[in-house]
Amino acid sequence: MKIHKLKPQNTTLKPKLRVAAYARVSVDTLHHSLAAQVSHYSTLIQKNPTWEYAGVYADEGITGTSTTHRTEFKRLIADCDAGKIDLVLVKSISRFARDTVDCLHTVRQLKEKGIAVRFERENIDSTSEDGELLLTLLASFAQEESRSIGDNIRWGVRRRFAEGIPNGHKAPYGYQWDGEMFRIIPAEGKIVKEIYRRYLAGESAYAIAKSLAGRGITGRQGRPIEQTTVKDILSNISYTGTMALQKNYINEGRVRKRNKGELPMYLVDGVFEPLVSKADFDKAQEMRKLRAERAVNRNPVLLPFSGMVKCGCCGGGFSRRTAGKYRRWGCNTRERKGRESCDSRPIKEEELVAAVRAVMEKNNFDATELRRKVSKIVIHADCVEFHLTNGRIKKTARIYNGQRGSNPFTNKVYCASCGSKCERDTWTKGNKVWACSQPRTKCQLRRLPESELRDAAASFFGDSCEGQIVQNVERITISDDEVIFQLKEGGAYRWQRQ
Repeated sequence: MKIHKLKPQNTTLKPKLRVAAYARVSVDTLHHSLAAQVSHYSTLIQKNPTWEYAGVYADEGITGTSTTHRTEFKRLIADCDAGKIDLVLVKSISRFARDTVDCLHTVRQLKEKGIAVRFERENIDSTSEDGELLLTLLASFAQEESRSIGDNIRWGVRRRFAEGIPNGHKAPYGYQWDGEMFRIIPAEGKIVKEIYRRYLAGESAYAIAKSLAGRGITGRQGRPIEQTTVKDILSNISYTGTMALQKNYINEGRVRKRNKGELPMYLVDGVFEPLVSKADFDKAQEMRKLRAERAVNRNPVLLPFSGMVKCGCCGGGFSRRTAGKYRRWGCNTRERKGRESCDSRPIKEEELVAAVRAVMEKNNFDATELRRKVSKIVIHADCVEFHLTNGRIKKTARIYNGQRGSNPFTNKVYCASCGSKCERDTWTKGNKVWACSQPRTKCQLRRLPESELRDAAASFFGDSCEGQIVQNVERITISDDEVIFQLKEGGAYRWQRQ
């Protein structure tokens, strides 16, 4: 008997390419089109034996002229930055971005990380030698096509305005469209009349809104009526029975602006059932103008960041808050409505200035140069984004050093035993610890040194974990045996206590 020994071949399996796809439709009624794109890419990726399915990212009813409001697109880029994707499939350049600057910036950003973007219709691979040249040309064509379509749409809308035809039939508070005209909704109509009556009697918009909210009166979105809602009702001529057309317009930079005489405005009678008289409406406008003149800031100071700082969580504006020598910028939405409406973190002014210096690569802070080169500054929990006037975006990491107002664990740590919030305190030898806020007679939770909490966080999120904690962690639960990090997007990490 002869025995032949077969030696194992020293072969290494080539890792599969992690492939994702991006899909988008511009009109939110085209559900079947988006579903078809998602189904197509899911099947295409999963049937390729050399590819690993990394997901399909789909934005519905979102324009491609800007990446600002495309949440799935942003999530795709974030996952690429996190090293979860090797190849991105897109149907065409116009689906990816109609703005040449956005398209090329994103493709180059991914290319630097070794991630390819493949456009099916144009048969372009961003990592090929001639890929960027073709991409630049075709993206320019897509942008020009988008501009031409936009011009045609604007021309059509303005022509209809001149003929007294509104652009849609979205009803303001108090009305509903019945196919012929805007009819009064009795319950809401009573609220509108009450607002005018109380305002003309001398009450402020804030007092009226607070009173209505206290009675459980809500707006169209189901939220309590606010001061801004009351002011909008007081300034809307529609309640007199007259519709104003072209009150706003979209400028060349695709920004919605109020029409202050740049374009004609048209008044159409008989479109609304009147709720208030023209005399009462005019009197309310005079009162609003008089109150605004009395309340004007007599010593206005335009700060270097005024009007530039925006919230990355809700999109609202940031305003400056002072307390002695302490200066910080915080979200207006969170200040007015609380954490339930916006979970953003304020930023110290000194940190904001340091971020500007890092991005501008200069030691001296120049407000004039800042406004010339930067269009807006977006504050996220983990980073500060600088949107430059040339279309590029630069980022710098947020700083959380544990000092006043800059601890990443603030308002996130809870006791597993009683459910109470945990507090940060100085224990023996000056060590920072987290302990249950309840007295020791009610809760015996073992104190957790902050150094161990940071070690736990670093094991999951890396050494520079502070920003990731604020951005991604919803709640941290402490028990005697373990620490649980509950993520905002679902799932949890567990850490065995020392």
